[in-house]
Amino acid sequence: MVKRVRHLRLAIQTARCAVLLRRRGVRAGLVTCEGRLPVVHTGGRARIGRLAVRGFTAPVELGAVDGGELTIGDRVFVNQGASIVASLSITIGDDVRIGDHVGVYDSDHHPIEQGADVRRAPVAIGRNAWLARGAIVLPGVTIGEHAVVAAGAVVTGDVPARSLAAGNPARVVRTLRADEGWRRP
Repeated sequence: MVKRVRHLRLAIQTARCAVLLRRRGVRAGLVTCEGRLPVVHTGGRARIGRLAVRGFTAPVELGAVDGGELTIGDRVFVNQGASIVASLSITIGDDVRIGDHVGVYDSDHHPIEQGADVRRAPVAIGRNAWLARGAIVLPGVTIGEHAVVAAGAVVTGDVPARSLAAGNPARVVRTLRADEGWRRP
Protein backbone atom coordinates (compact mmCIF):
# COMPACT_ATOMS: atom_id res chain seq x y z
CA MET A 1 0.00 0.00 0.00
CA VAL A 2 2.80 2.46 0.91
CA LYS A 3 4.56 1.74 -2.37
CA ARG A 4 1.34 2.35 -4.30
CA VAL A 5 0.82 5.71 -2.55
CA ARG A 6 4.42 6.73 -3.33
CA HIS A 7 3.93 5.88 -7.02
CA LEU A 8 0.66 7.80 -7.11
CA ARG A 9 2.34 10.88 -5.56
CA LEU A 10 5.16 10.67 -8.10
CA ALA A 11 2.66 10.41 -10.98
CA ILE A 12 0.69 13.41 -9.74
CA GLN A 13 3.80 15.55 -9.21
CA THR A 14 5.17 14.54 -12.62
CA ALA A 15 1.89 15.59 -14.27
CA ARG A 16 1.95 18.92 -12.40
CA CYS A 17 5.55 19.48 -13.54
CA ALA A 18 4.62 18.77 -17.18
CA VAL A 19 1.81 21.33 -16.99
CA LEU A 20 4.12 23.90 -15.36
CA LEU A 21 6.79 23.50 -18.06
CA ARG A 22 4.25 23.63 -20.89
CA ARG A 23 2.66 26.79 -19.48
CA ARG A 24 6.09 28.42 -19.23
CA GLY A 25 6.83 27.61 -22.88
CA VAL A 26 9.54 25.02 -22.17
CA ARG A 27 9.88 22.33 -24.83
CA ALA A 28 10.35 19.17 -22.80
CA GLY A 29 10.26 15.42 -23.17
CA LEU A 30 9.21 13.25 -20.26
CA VAL A 31 10.15 15.05 -17.03
CA THR A 32 9.81 13.08 -13.80
CA CYS A 33 9.51 15.24 -10.70
CA GLU A 34 9.80 14.15 -7.05
CA GLY A 35 9.22 16.58 -4.20
CA ARG A 36 8.84 20.28 -4.89
CA LEU A 37 8.15 21.53 -8.38
CA PRO A 38 11.11 23.26 -10.04
CA VAL A 39 11.37 27.03 -10.22
CA VAL A 40 11.22 27.68 -13.96
CA HIS A 41 12.75 30.83 -15.48
CA THR A 42 11.40 31.87 -18.84
CA GLY A 43 12.07 34.56 -21.38
CA GLY A 44 14.77 32.67 -23.23
CA ARG A 45 14.64 29.25 -24.91
CA ALA A 46 14.70 26.01 -22.96
CA ARG A 47 14.74 22.59 -24.61
CA ILE A 48 14.75 19.61 -22.30
CA GLY A 49 14.90 15.92 -23.14
CA ARG A 50 14.01 13.16 -20.68
CA LEU A 51 14.80 14.61 -17.27
CA ALA A 52 14.40 13.51 -13.66
CA VAL A 53 14.21 16.27 -11.04
CA ARG A 54 14.29 15.70 -7.28
CA GLY A 55 13.44 18.60 -4.98
CA PHE A 56 12.57 17.25 -1.55
CA THR A 57 14.26 19.89 0.65
CA ALA A 58 14.93 22.61 -1.93
CA PRO A 59 13.46 23.13 -5.40
CA VAL A 60 15.56 22.87 -8.54
CA GLU A 61 15.92 26.14 -10.45
CA LEU A 62 16.15 25.87 -14.23
CA GLY A 63 15.35 27.67 -17.44
CA ALA A 64 16.60 30.57 -19.52
CA VAL A 65 16.18 34.31 -19.09
CA ASP A 66 15.85 36.81 -21.97
CA GLY A 67 18.48 36.04 -24.59
CA GLY A 68 19.51 32.77 -22.94
CA GLU A 69 19.30 29.21 -24.21
CA LEU A 70 19.24 26.08 -22.05
CA THR A 71 19.56 22.67 -23.71
CA ILE A 72 19.37 19.49 -21.64
CA GLY A 73 19.76 16.04 -23.19
CA ASP A 74 18.09 12.73 -22.36
CA ARG A 75 18.28 10.70 -19.15
CA VAL A 76 19.63 13.63 -17.13
CA PHE A 77 19.15 13.71 -13.35
CA VAL A 78 19.12 16.97 -11.37
CA ASN A 79 19.05 16.83 -7.57
CA GLN A 80 17.55 19.25 -5.06
CA GLY A 81 18.69 22.84 -4.80
CA ALA A 82 20.56 22.81 -8.12
CA SER A 83 20.52 26.03 -10.15
CA ILE A 84 20.81 25.89 -13.95
CA VAL A 85 19.55 29.11 -15.53
CA ALA A 86 21.00 30.27 -18.85
CA SER A 87 21.49 33.93 -19.59
CA LEU A 88 23.60 33.12 -22.69
CA SER A 89 24.00 29.37 -23.34
CA ILE A 90 24.15 26.24 -21.17
CA THR A 91 24.26 22.85 -22.88
CA ILE A 92 24.04 19.60 -20.91
CA GLY A 93 24.60 16.29 -22.69
CA ASP A 94 22.81 12.97 -22.28
CA ASP A 95 23.13 10.87 -19.10
CA VAL A 96 24.54 13.71 -16.95
CA ARG A 97 24.14 13.53 -13.15
CA ILE A 98 23.87 16.81 -11.24
CA GLY A 99 24.06 16.63 -7.44
CA ASP A 100 22.46 18.60 -4.62
CA HIS A 101 23.00 22.37 -4.59
CA VAL A 102 25.13 22.44 -7.76
CA GLY A 103 25.33 25.79 -9.56
CA VAL A 104 25.92 26.02 -13.32
CA TYR A 105 26.41 29.65 -14.36
CA ASP A 106 27.07 31.19 -17.78
CA SER A 107 27.08 34.71 -16.32
CA ASP A 108 28.58 36.47 -13.30
CA HIS A 109 25.26 38.40 -13.07
CA HIS A 110 27.03 41.55 -11.80
CA PRO A 111 30.15 43.42 -12.90
CA ILE A 112 33.27 42.58 -10.91
CA GLU A 113 34.42 46.20 -10.75
CA GLN A 114 33.26 49.65 -11.71
CA GLY A 115 33.14 50.21 -15.45
CA ALA A 116 33.47 46.51 -16.27
CA ASP A 117 30.92 44.51 -18.25
CA VAL A 118 29.22 41.46 -16.80
CA ARG A 119 31.15 38.37 -17.87
CA ARG A 120 29.01 35.98 -19.93
CA ALA A 121 30.29 32.89 -21.72
CA PRO A 122 28.70 29.58 -22.81
CA VAL A 123 28.93 26.49 -20.62
CA ALA A 124 28.93 22.93 -22.01
CA ILE A 125 28.72 19.72 -19.99
CA GLY A 126 29.54 16.54 -21.90
CA ARG A 127 27.72 13.26 -21.98
CA ASN A 128 27.78 11.06 -18.86
CA ALA A 129 29.47 13.70 -16.69
CA TRP A 130 28.76 13.91 -12.96
CA LEU A 131 28.76 17.15 -10.96
CA ALA A 132 28.80 16.16 -7.28
CA ARG A 133 27.15 17.99 -4.39
CA GLY A 134 27.81 21.71 -4.14
CA ALA A 135 30.00 21.96 -7.25
CA ILE A 136 30.01 25.34 -8.99
CA VAL A 137 30.63 25.71 -12.72
CA LEU A 138 31.51 29.25 -13.84
CA PRO A 139 31.08 30.98 -17.22
CA GLY A 140 33.08 29.72 -20.20
CA VAL A 141 33.71 26.21 -18.84
CA THR A 142 33.51 23.01 -20.87
CA ILE A 143 33.33 19.73 -18.98
CA GLY A 144 34.23 16.71 -21.09
CA GLU A 145 32.44 13.40 -21.54
CA HIS A 146 32.60 10.97 -18.60
CA ALA A 147 34.25 13.63 -16.40
CA VAL A 148 33.53 13.97 -12.67
CA VAL A 149 33.59 17.22 -10.70
CA ALA A 150 34.09 16.50 -7.00
CA ALA A 151 31.82 17.80 -4.25
CA GLY A 152 32.39 21.46 -3.45
CA ALA A 153 34.70 22.08 -6.41
CA VAL A 154 34.69 25.49 -8.10
CA VAL A 155 35.30 24.97 -11.82
CA THR A 156 36.94 28.00 -13.42
CA GLY A 157 38.55 26.26 -16.43
CA ASP A 158 37.84 23.35 -18.75
CA VAL A 159 37.76 19.78 -17.41
CA PRO A 160 39.01 17.22 -19.96
CA ALA A 161 37.02 14.10 -20.82
CA ARG A 162 37.48 11.12 -18.48
CA SER A 163 39.04 13.10 -15.66
CA LEU A 164 38.27 13.87 -12.02
CA ALA A 165 38.52 17.53 -11.01
CA ALA A 166 38.50 18.69 -7.38
CA GLY A 167 39.28 21.76 -5.30
CA ASN A 168 38.89 25.53 -5.42
CA PRO A 169 39.80 26.33 -8.10
CA ALA A 170 39.20 22.85 -9.49
CA ARG A 171 42.22 20.98 -10.82
CA VAL A 172 42.41 17.58 -12.51
CA VAL A 173 43.53 15.07 -9.87
CA ARG A 174 43.42 11.91 -11.97
CA THR A 175 42.14 10.33 -15.15
CA LEU A 176 39.16 7.97 -15.19
CA ARG A 177 38.45 4.77 -17.04
CA ALA A 178 35.16 4.83 -19.00
CA ASP A 179 34.30 2.92 -22.16
CA GLU A 180 32.54 4.93 -24.85
CA GLY A 181 29.14 3.28 -24.35
CA TRP A 182 29.23 3.24 -20.53
CA ARG A 183 26.54 5.16 -18.62
CA ARG A 184 26.47 5.99 -14.92
CA PRO A 185 23.67 4.18 -13.09
